[in-house]
Amino acid sequence: MSIHTLRAAGNHIILLAGVAFLMLPILIIFASSTHQTGTLVQDGLMLVPGLNGPENYAQVLTMQAGFTDQITALDMMKNSLIIALGVAGCTTLVSLCGAYAMVYFRLPFAGFLFWLTLATLLLPLESRFITTFLVTDALGLINTHLGMVLPTLAVALGTLFFRQLFLGFPNEYLEAAKLDGAGPVRFFLDFIVPLSWKRGGAIFVVTFMFGWNQYLWPLMISTDESRYTLVRGIRLIGQESGPGMALIMLSILPPLILVLIFQRYFFRALADEKNAF
Repeated sequence: MSIHTLRAAGNHIILLAGVAFLMLPILIIFASSTHQTGTLVQDGLMLVPGLNGPENYAQVLTMQAGFTDQITALDMMKNSLIIALGVAGCTTLVSLCGAYAMVYFRLPFAGFLFWLTLATLLLPLESRFITTFLVTDALGLINTHLGMVLPTLAVALGTLFFRQLFLGFPNEYLEAAKLDGAGPVRFFLDFIVPLSWKRGGAIFVVTFMFGWNQYLWPLMISTDESRYTLVRGIRLIGQESGPGMALIMLSILPPLILVLIFQRYFFRALADEKNAF
């Protein structure tokens, strides 16, 4: 056996070991979600699936939780999906438009504005909860999906990725658009958007997971149980129980499925600019 073959086999073993290590928590949660609550209380988390999976998942999807028993897992999943899609879609659009303006418009102090935008990375939402809550309350957005989405839209990382992509575009694109008589809007729609969809998809995936996993802000902004998200609802059922583990598994599935479906485009867009357009 050649050294090259041994090296390739070793690389595959390391990759498989890494995958197994990363997937182990998810496998434990799934296996535990198929056992009775009494089994989990007595023996702890399980590695081997049990026989109560269908019962636990059916129970968690139909049971009514909360202080007034007015919220179900399906309702919480719908709220989480609305917030995640709103955050992902709006953030991607805002970042795309902001980077387009910085690169292709002759804005005064464009460089300063860009670095000022990046400086917002130093101020996460948690550090400005009080002022953000006061503004949201003044706008009458308490207990609304819009109030949960708007404060999380300004993600400077998306603007950075789009700006670096646009700076790598040849100047011939802009010159060809001018010769064709295209204005700023047409150039944006006919040139920039088609060339940016892979990078935009990567940003969409990242911000979707960010919006889906939001906990503290929805906790502060919503007092109505009908606005509870899936991540927040885990504590209503009890994560030490079989149905609680089933709810945790349901909260993991949507972002996991999204990453698995778009992983090829996701890693290409972020790691290699040549494959982004």
